[in-house]
Amino acid sequence: MLFVTISPKQAAQYNYMCVRLNQMLSKMSAARKTLEHVANTSFDKPLAKCVYLLASESLQCENEIRSQIGSLNCVTYENEPEDNKKVSSLKANNSIEALCNYFEEVYLKSYTKLLNDKHFGKSIKDLIQHPIEMFMSSLTQLRLFNDVKNAVN
Repeated sequence: MLFVTISPKQAAQYNYMCVRLNQMLSKMSAARKTLEHVANTSFDKPLAKCVYLLASESLQCENEIRSQIGSLNCVTYENEPEDNKKVSSLKANNSIEALCNYFEEVYLKSYTKLLNDKHFGKSIKDLIQHPIEMFMSSLTQLRLFNDVKNAVN
């Protein structure tokens, strides 16, 4: 049998990664539920479809993070409280621009912060890089949808 000893520094770094990934997972889960609420309450069916697509991509990324957390044997917790000012503004406004701003704040900025974190290794950074590109593409599509919608009206 092989025993591995981990230094206190390595244990602290491992714990830090677990906490940060769990925080990201909780934030994404809450944001996805907000997006789903916006889509469910929208009377604009094409907009609702776009928002459902964003929520679907978010769920895929959540599952990838859950998988990474599982492979690290981290304890999983969820349901971190949302930033109620952002959520209530989004739900009340229900405009594409507010949705784009919310999406950019929650997803792109959060992922970029994790990507720039020096405590994460290459494998986790690779896991983070792909969703950033996907979310940037989705945000561009949503903004183009807004431009087309405004051009038609």
